[in-house]
Amino acid sequence: MKHVIRNIVASAALIAGVALVPVSSQAYFGDEGPPPSGSHFKKLAKELQLTAQQKQQIKDLFAKNKPQVEPLIKQLVIERRALRNLIQADTIDEAAIREQSAKVAAIQADLAVHRAHAAKEFRAILTPDQIAKAKELQAQRDKKMEERAAKHGKRFEQEQ
Repeated sequence: MKHVIRNIVASAALIAGVALVPVSSQAYFGDEGPPPSGSHFKKLAKELQLTAQQKQQIKDLFAKNKPQVEPLIKQLVIERRALRNLIQADTIDEAAIREQSAKVAAIQADLAVHRAHAAKEFRAILTPDQIAKAKELQAQRDKKMEERAAKHGKRFEQEQ
C-alpha cells in the first residue's frame, strides 16, 4: 500500500509539473516536457539550428496559444487539487474520486488536442531536416525517461 501511495504522489507531482507549463516543446513532437522559453528555448533553437525567422514564428505561436491554454491549465490545477483532497480524505468516497478523475481526464484530453494542433503548427515552421532532428531528440528524451522510470521501479521494488 505504501508503494502505491508513493506512485500516486510521484505521478501527481510529475503531472502537476507538466501541467503548469502552457505549451511544451516536446508536446510539439508528441510528448510532455519543459516549454521552449528561456534557456530551454535557446537549447532547442541551437539543437535544431533555428533561423531568426523560425525563432520569431515559434515565439508568435506560443503567444497565440497562451490565452487558450492558460485557463485550461488553471482549471486542471484546481481539479487535480480537488482530486488530491479526495484521495487524502479520512473517508474514501470511491464515486467522488472516479467523478473527479473524469473531470481531470477531460481537461487533459482538451489540452492534448490543443497540443496536437500546436504541434502541427510547430512542425510546419521546421524544415524536414529539423523535424527529423526533433524526432531524434524526442527519442533520446524518451529513452532517458524510460531509464529513470526503470530506476525508480527498481527502487520501489526494493522497498517492499
